[in-house]
Amino acid sequence: MTNNEQKSDDYYMRQAITLGEKARLISPPNPWVGALIVKNGTIIGRGFTSAPGGNHAEINALEEASTQAENATIYITLEPCSHHGRTPPCVDALIKAKIGRVVIALEDCDIKVCGNGMKKLQEAGILFTLGVCKLEAFKSLEPYLHQRSTAKPYVVAKSAISVDGKTAAKDGTSKWISNEQARQDAHYLRLYSQAILIGSRTALKDSPTLNVRGIELENPIKQPLRVIFDAKGIVAPIGPLFDLSIAKTLIFTSTECDTKTLASWKAAGIDVEIIQTTDDGKLDINEALLFLGKIGIIQLLVEGGSTLLGRFLKINAINRLILYLSPKILGDTGVPLFKNFPVDTIENAPQLELLNINQLGSTLRIDYKVT
Repeated sequence: MTNNEQKSDDYYMRQAITLGEKARLISPPNPWVGALIVKNGTIIGRGFTSAPGGNHAEINALEEASTQAENATIYITLEPCSHHGRTPPCVDALIKAKIGRVVIALEDCDIKVCGNGMKKLQEAGILFTLGVCKLEAFKSLEPYLHQRSTAKPYVVAKSAISVDGKTAAKDGTSKWISNEQARQDAHYLRLYSQAILIGSRTALKDSPTLNVRGIELENPIKQPLRVIFDAKGIVAPIGPLFDLSIAKTLIFTSTECDTKTLASWKAAGIDVEIIQTTDDGKLDINEALLFLGKIGIIQLLVEGGSTLLGRFLKINAINRLILYLSPKILGDTGVPLFKNFPVDTIENAPQLELLNINQLGSTLRIDYKVT
Protein backbone atom coordinates (compact mmCIF):
# COMPACT_ATOMS: atom_id res chain seq x y z
CA MET A 1 0.00 0.00 0.00
CA THR A 2 1.41 3.41 -0.93
CA ASN A 3 1.72 6.35 1.41
CA ASN A 4 -1.01 8.19 -0.47
CA GLU A 5 -3.40 5.26 -0.03
CA GLN A 6 -2.53 5.07 3.67
CA LYS A 7 -3.27 8.77 4.11
CA SER A 8 -6.57 8.23 2.35
CA ASP A 9 -7.47 5.42 4.75
CA ASP A 10 -6.60 7.63 7.73
CA TYR A 11 -8.70 10.48 6.34
CA TYR A 12 -11.81 8.39 5.89
CA MET A 13 -11.39 6.50 9.15
CA ARG A 14 -11.23 9.74 11.11
CA GLN A 15 -14.55 10.70 9.56
CA ALA A 16 -15.94 7.33 10.61
CA ILE A 17 -14.76 7.94 14.18
CA THR A 18 -16.52 11.31 14.18
CA LEU A 19 -19.68 9.58 12.97
CA GLY A 20 -19.39 7.02 15.74
CA GLU A 21 -19.31 9.73 18.41
CA LYS A 22 -22.81 10.74 17.30
CA ALA A 23 -24.06 7.42 18.67
CA ARG A 24 -22.38 7.72 22.06
CA LEU A 25 -25.53 8.83 23.88
CA ILE A 26 -27.93 6.40 22.21
CA SER A 27 -26.12 3.13 21.53
CA PRO A 28 -25.10 1.78 25.00
CA PRO A 29 -24.89 -1.00 26.01
CA ASN A 30 -23.78 -1.43 22.37
CA PRO A 31 -20.62 0.32 21.15
CA TRP A 32 -20.83 3.69 19.40
CA VAL A 33 -19.51 2.70 15.96
CA GLY A 34 -19.16 4.78 12.82
CA ALA A 35 -19.07 3.49 9.23
CA LEU A 36 -18.22 5.22 5.96
CA ILE A 37 -18.51 3.72 2.46
CA VAL A 38 -16.28 5.12 -0.28
CA LYS A 39 -16.22 4.33 -4.00
CA ASN A 40 -13.88 5.91 -6.53
CA GLY A 41 -12.96 8.61 -4.04
CA THR A 42 -16.58 9.55 -3.31
CA ILE A 43 -18.43 8.95 -0.04
CA ILE A 44 -21.61 7.06 -0.89
CA GLY A 45 -22.75 5.88 2.54
CA ARG A 46 -22.55 7.08 6.14
CA GLY A 47 -23.83 5.43 9.27
CA PHE A 48 -23.55 5.22 13.03
CA THR A 49 -25.06 2.84 15.56
CA SER A 50 -28.76 3.29 16.28
CA ALA A 51 -30.38 2.78 19.69
CA PRO A 52 -30.43 -0.85 20.95
CA GLY A 53 -32.58 -2.97 18.68
CA GLY A 54 -31.96 -0.68 15.71
CA ASN A 55 -29.45 -0.90 12.89
CA HIS A 56 -25.74 -1.04 13.50
CA ALA A 57 -23.47 1.49 11.80
CA GLU A 58 -22.62 -0.76 8.85
CA ILE A 59 -26.27 -1.40 8.00
CA ASN A 60 -27.14 2.31 8.09
CA ALA A 61 -24.21 3.04 5.78
CA LEU A 62 -25.18 0.21 3.43
CA GLU A 63 -28.75 1.45 3.23
CA GLU A 64 -27.54 4.88 2.15
CA ALA A 65 -25.10 3.44 -0.40
CA SER A 66 -27.70 0.98 -1.75
CA THR A 67 -26.53 -0.95 -4.85
CA GLN A 68 -23.46 1.28 -5.21
CA ALA A 69 -21.87 -0.57 -2.29
CA GLU A 70 -20.69 -3.39 -4.58
CA ASN A 71 -16.86 -3.33 -4.84
CA ALA A 72 -16.70 -0.22 -2.61
CA THR A 73 -14.55 0.23 0.50
CA ILE A 74 -16.15 0.50 3.92
CA TYR A 75 -14.37 2.11 6.88
CA ILE A 76 -15.57 0.84 10.28
CA THR A 77 -14.30 1.93 13.68
CA LEU A 78 -14.85 -1.54 15.20
CA GLU A 79 -14.80 -5.07 13.81
CA PRO A 80 -18.21 -5.95 12.31
CA CYS A 81 -20.30 -8.26 14.48
CA SER A 82 -20.62 -11.91 13.45
CA HIS A 83 -23.36 -13.11 15.79
CA HIS A 84 -27.12 -12.86 16.07
CA GLY A 85 -28.21 -10.48 18.84
CA ARG A 86 -31.10 -8.07 18.58
CA THR A 87 -30.09 -7.75 14.91
CA PRO A 88 -28.48 -10.11 12.33
CA PRO A 89 -24.69 -10.19 11.87
CA CYS A 90 -23.33 -7.10 10.13
CA VAL A 91 -20.56 -9.09 8.48
CA ASP A 92 -23.18 -11.15 6.61
CA ALA A 93 -24.71 -7.93 5.27
CA LEU A 94 -21.30 -6.75 4.04
CA ILE A 95 -20.75 -10.04 2.25
CA LYS A 96 -24.22 -9.94 0.72
CA ALA A 97 -23.66 -6.37 -0.50
CA LYS A 98 -20.44 -7.54 -2.20
CA ILE A 99 -18.28 -4.95 -0.48
CA GLY A 100 -14.85 -4.94 -2.10
CA ARG A 101 -12.68 -4.03 0.90
CA VAL A 102 -13.18 -3.50 4.62
CA VAL A 103 -10.96 -1.16 6.68
CA ILE A 104 -11.26 -1.68 10.44
CA ALA A 105 -9.78 0.46 13.20
CA LEU A 106 -10.06 -1.99 16.11
CA GLU A 107 -10.77 -5.65 16.76
CA ASP A 108 -13.85 -6.11 18.95
CA CYS A 109 -12.85 -7.68 22.29
CA ASP A 110 -16.43 -8.82 22.95
CA ILE A 111 -16.24 -12.61 23.31
CA LYS A 112 -19.13 -12.92 20.84
CA VAL A 113 -17.03 -11.27 18.10
CA CYS A 114 -13.29 -11.27 18.92
CA GLY A 115 -11.90 -11.89 15.44
CA ASN A 116 -14.83 -13.88 14.09
CA GLY A 117 -16.02 -10.98 11.96
CA MET A 118 -12.66 -10.75 10.21
CA LYS A 119 -12.54 -14.54 9.86
CA LYS A 120 -15.86 -14.48 8.00
CA LEU A 121 -14.59 -11.73 5.69
CA GLN A 122 -11.50 -13.78 4.93
CA GLU A 123 -13.57 -16.89 4.22
CA ALA A 124 -15.71 -14.86 1.82
CA GLY A 125 -12.64 -13.63 -0.02
CA ILE A 126 -13.08 -10.00 1.02
CA LEU A 127 -9.92 -8.02 1.65
CA PHE A 128 -9.68 -6.28 5.01
CA THR A 129 -7.19 -4.03 6.78
CA LEU A 130 -6.97 -3.81 10.57
CA GLY A 131 -5.45 -1.05 12.71
CA VAL A 132 -6.06 2.14 10.74
CA CYS A 133 -6.29 5.08 13.21
CA LYS A 134 -6.37 2.57 16.03
CA LEU A 135 -5.22 5.06 18.67
CA GLU A 136 -7.92 7.59 17.78
CA ALA A 137 -10.55 4.84 17.69
CA PHE A 138 -9.35 3.44 21.02
CA LYS A 139 -9.66 6.88 22.61
CA SER A 140 -13.25 7.09 21.40
CA LEU A 141 -14.25 3.56 22.37
CA GLU A 142 -12.11 3.08 25.50
CA PRO A 143 -15.02 2.77 27.99
CA TYR A 144 -16.71 0.13 25.81
CA LEU A 145 -13.47 -1.83 25.27
CA HIS A 146 -12.74 -1.77 29.01
CA GLN A 147 -16.22 -3.00 29.89
CA ARG A 148 -16.13 -5.83 27.37
CA SER A 149 -12.64 -6.97 28.33
CA THR A 150 -13.07 -6.81 32.13
CA ALA A 151 -16.88 -7.28 32.52
CA LYS A 152 -16.80 -4.14 34.70
CA PRO A 153 -17.75 -0.55 33.82
CA TYR A 154 -15.13 2.04 32.98
CA VAL A 155 -14.94 4.04 36.21
CA VAL A 156 -14.67 7.83 36.12
CA ALA A 157 -14.20 9.46 39.52
CA LYS A 158 -14.80 13.20 39.77
CA SER A 159 -14.47 15.70 42.57
CA ALA A 160 -14.17 19.42 43.17
CA ILE A 161 -11.16 20.32 45.29
CA SER A 162 -9.40 23.34 46.72
CA VAL A 163 -5.86 24.31 45.75
CA ASP A 164 -4.60 22.34 48.75
CA GLY A 165 -6.52 19.21 47.75
CA LYS A 166 -9.51 19.37 50.10
CA THR A 167 -13.08 18.44 49.16
CA ALA A 168 -14.79 20.20 52.07
CA ALA A 169 -14.08 22.44 55.03
CA LYS A 170 -13.69 21.12 58.57
CA ASP A 171 -17.44 21.45 59.23
CA GLY A 172 -18.25 19.43 56.10
CA THR A 173 -19.43 22.35 53.98
CA SER A 174 -18.50 22.08 50.32
CA LYS A 175 -21.00 24.30 48.46
CA TRP A 176 -19.56 25.63 46.42
CA ILE A 177 -15.89 24.80 45.99
CA SER A 178 -16.10 25.03 42.21
CA ASN A 179 -17.89 27.64 40.09
CA GLU A 180 -21.05 27.42 37.99
CA GLN A 181 -19.12 26.65 34.80
CA ALA A 182 -17.46 23.65 36.42
CA ARG A 183 -20.75 22.37 37.83
CA GLN A 184 -22.35 22.63 34.41
CA ASP A 185 -19.40 20.81 32.84
CA ALA A 186 -19.91 17.99 35.36
CA HIS A 187 -23.38 17.43 33.95
CA TYR A 188 -21.73 16.37 30.69
CA LEU A 189 -19.85 13.70 32.64
CA ARG A 190 -23.23 12.45 33.83
CA LEU A 191 -24.61 12.63 30.31
CA TYR A 192 -21.93 10.28 28.97
CA SER A 193 -22.27 7.85 31.88
CA GLN A 194 -24.94 5.17 32.22
CA ALA A 195 -24.80 5.20 36.02
CA ILE A 196 -23.76 7.50 38.88
CA LEU A 197 -22.61 6.10 42.23
CA ILE A 198 -22.58 7.70 45.68
CA GLY A 199 -22.31 6.41 49.23
CA SER A 200 -24.95 6.54 51.94
CA ARG A 201 -23.31 9.49 53.72
CA THR A 202 -23.45 11.62 50.57
CA ALA A 203 -27.06 10.56 50.02
CA LEU A 204 -27.97 11.66 53.56
CA LYS A 205 -25.93 14.86 53.68
CA ASP A 206 -26.64 16.26 50.21
CA SER A 207 -29.92 14.56 49.18
CA PRO A 208 -28.77 14.92 45.56
CA THR A 209 -30.88 14.44 42.46
CA LEU A 210 -28.05 12.85 40.41
CA ASN A 211 -29.63 13.59 37.07
CA VAL A 212 -28.51 15.49 33.97
CA ARG A 213 -29.70 19.09 34.01
CA GLY A 214 -29.15 22.24 31.97
CA ILE A 215 -28.26 20.47 28.72
CA GLU A 216 -30.48 20.75 25.67
CA LEU A 217 -30.26 18.03 23.02
CA GLU A 218 -32.20 17.19 19.89
CA ASN A 219 -33.31 13.88 21.40
CA PRO A 220 -34.62 13.33 24.96
CA ILE A 221 -31.87 12.73 27.51
CA LYS A 222 -31.62 9.18 28.81
CA GLN A 223 -31.03 9.77 32.51
CA PRO A 224 -28.31 7.64 34.15
CA LEU A 225 -29.11 5.03 36.76
CA ARG A 226 -28.64 6.44 40.30
CA VAL A 227 -26.68 3.97 42.45
CA ILE A 228 -26.27 4.11 46.24
CA PHE A 229 -23.94 2.09 48.47
CA ASP A 230 -25.78 1.51 51.77
CA ALA A 231 -24.68 -1.60 53.63
CA LYS A 232 -26.69 -0.97 56.83
CA GLY A 233 -29.85 0.61 55.41
CA ILE A 234 -29.49 4.11 56.86
CA VAL A 235 -30.97 6.02 53.91
CA ALA A 236 -34.74 6.41 54.21
CA PRO A 237 -36.75 6.33 50.95
CA ILE A 238 -37.45 10.05 50.82
CA GLY A 239 -36.14 12.86 48.63
CA PRO A 240 -35.21 13.13 44.95
CA LEU A 241 -33.18 9.90 44.84
CA PHE A 242 -36.43 8.02 45.44
CA ASP A 243 -38.44 9.96 42.88
CA LEU A 244 -38.51 7.46 40.03
CA SER A 245 -40.08 10.00 37.68
CA ILE A 246 -36.61 11.58 37.56
CA ALA A 247 -34.60 8.39 36.98
CA LYS A 248 -34.26 4.84 38.24
CA THR A 249 -32.39 4.10 41.46
CA LEU A 250 -30.45 1.00 42.48
CA ILE A 251 -29.22 0.38 46.01
CA PHE A 252 -26.42 -2.05 46.84
CA THR A 253 -26.73 -3.34 50.37
CA SER A 254 -25.76 -6.31 52.53
CA THR A 255 -27.36 -8.95 54.71
CA GLU A 256 -26.78 -6.50 57.59
CA CYS A 257 -29.32 -4.09 56.12
CA ASP A 258 -32.14 -2.96 58.40
CA THR A 259 -35.12 -5.11 57.41
CA LYS A 260 -37.68 -2.30 57.70
CA THR A 261 -35.59 -0.04 55.48
CA LEU A 262 -35.12 -2.84 52.96
CA ALA A 263 -38.87 -3.38 52.79
CA SER A 264 -39.51 0.37 52.41
CA TRP A 265 -37.03 0.59 49.53
CA LYS A 266 -38.75 -2.21 47.68
CA ALA A 267 -42.18 -0.74 48.40
CA ALA A 268 -40.96 2.51 46.83
CA GLY A 269 -40.04 0.64 43.64
CA ILE A 270 -36.29 0.83 44.18
CA ASP A 271 -34.09 -1.90 42.73
CA VAL A 272 -32.09 -3.54 45.51
CA GLU A 273 -29.10 -5.85 45.14
CA ILE A 274 -27.63 -7.64 48.17
CA ILE A 275 -23.90 -8.23 47.79
CA GLN A 276 -21.02 -9.48 49.90
CA THR A 277 -19.00 -7.34 52.28
CA THR A 278 -15.25 -7.23 52.74
CA ASP A 279 -13.41 -8.04 55.96
CA ASP A 280 -13.94 -4.47 57.23
CA GLY A 281 -17.71 -4.71 56.74
CA LYS A 282 -17.79 -2.53 53.62
CA LEU A 283 -19.67 -3.45 50.46
CA ASP A 284 -17.55 -5.35 47.93
CA ILE A 285 -16.81 -2.86 45.16
CA ASN A 286 -15.68 -5.50 42.69
CA GLU A 287 -18.90 -7.47 43.07
CA ALA A 288 -20.91 -4.31 42.55
CA LEU A 289 -18.92 -3.43 39.43
CA LEU A 290 -19.45 -6.89 37.99
CA PHE A 291 -23.20 -6.57 38.55
CA LEU A 292 -23.27 -3.15 36.87
CA GLY A 293 -21.29 -4.50 33.93
CA LYS A 294 -23.71 -7.40 33.63
CA ILE A 295 -26.71 -5.07 33.33
CA GLY A 296 -25.02 -3.08 30.56
CA ILE A 297 -23.38 -0.15 32.34
CA ILE A 298 -20.39 0.84 30.22
CA GLN A 299 -19.28 3.97 32.08
CA LEU A 300 -19.81 4.55 35.81
CA LEU A 301 -19.37 8.02 37.30
CA VAL A 302 -18.39 7.97 40.97
CA GLU A 303 -19.47 11.15 42.74
CA GLY A 304 -19.07 9.87 46.27
CA GLY A 305 -17.18 11.45 49.12
CA SER A 306 -13.61 10.98 50.28
CA THR A 307 -14.22 7.63 51.97
CA LEU A 308 -15.77 6.02 48.90
CA LEU A 309 -13.14 7.51 46.58
CA GLY A 310 -10.40 6.21 48.86
CA ARG A 311 -11.88 2.70 48.74
CA PHE A 312 -12.04 2.75 44.95
CA LEU A 313 -8.46 3.98 44.67
CA LYS A 314 -7.20 1.42 47.18
CA ILE A 315 -8.35 -1.49 44.99
CA ASN A 316 -7.19 0.22 41.78
CA ALA A 317 -10.79 0.53 40.50
CA ILE A 318 -10.57 4.07 39.08
CA ASN A 319 -9.77 4.38 35.39
CA ARG A 320 -10.03 8.15 35.04
CA LEU A 321 -9.87 10.88 37.66
CA ILE A 322 -11.38 14.28 36.87
CA LEU A 323 -10.69 17.12 39.29
CA TYR A 324 -12.20 20.58 39.32
CA LEU A 325 -9.49 22.68 40.96
CA SER A 326 -10.81 25.90 42.49
CA PRO A 327 -8.89 28.95 43.76
CA LYS A 328 -9.77 28.27 47.39
CA ILE A 329 -7.65 27.16 50.34
CA LEU A 330 -9.35 25.03 53.02
CA GLY A 331 -6.36 24.36 55.25
CA ASP A 332 -5.04 21.32 57.06
CA THR A 333 -8.35 20.64 58.81
CA GLY A 334 -10.22 20.27 55.53
CA VAL A 335 -11.49 16.92 54.22
CA PRO A 336 -8.88 15.22 51.97
CA LEU A 337 -9.69 13.94 48.50
CA PHE A 338 -8.98 10.32 49.47
CA LYS A 339 -9.61 9.08 53.00
CA ASN A 340 -8.08 5.91 54.44
CA PHE A 341 -5.47 5.81 51.71
CA PRO A 342 -2.11 6.04 53.45
CA VAL A 343 1.07 6.37 51.40
CA ASP A 344 4.16 5.52 53.44
CA THR A 345 6.75 6.62 50.92
CA ILE A 346 6.86 8.43 47.59
CA GLU A 347 7.83 5.16 45.90
CA ASN A 348 4.41 3.72 46.76
CA ALA A 349 2.44 6.70 45.50
CA PRO A 350 0.13 5.97 42.53
CA GLN A 351 1.43 7.54 39.32
CA LEU A 352 -1.17 9.34 37.23
CA GLU A 353 -0.98 10.25 33.55
CA LEU A 354 -2.06 13.79 32.75
CA LEU A 355 -4.49 13.78 29.83
CA ASN A 356 -5.86 17.29 29.64
CA ILE A 357 -6.31 20.63 31.40
CA ASN A 358 -9.16 23.03 30.63
CA GLN A 359 -9.89 26.41 32.19
CA LEU A 360 -13.50 26.98 33.23
CA GLY A 361 -13.46 30.55 34.45
CA SER A 362 -11.62 30.57 37.77
CA THR A 363 -11.66 26.75 37.99
CA LEU A 364 -9.38 24.26 36.22
CA ARG A 365 -10.63 20.88 35.02
CA ILE A 366 -7.77 18.35 35.16
CA ASP A 367 -8.14 14.92 33.61
CA TYR A 368 -5.89 12.04 34.68
CA LYS A 369 -5.62 8.44 33.56
CA VAL A 370 -5.26 6.24 36.65
CA THR A 371 -5.07 2.66 35.40
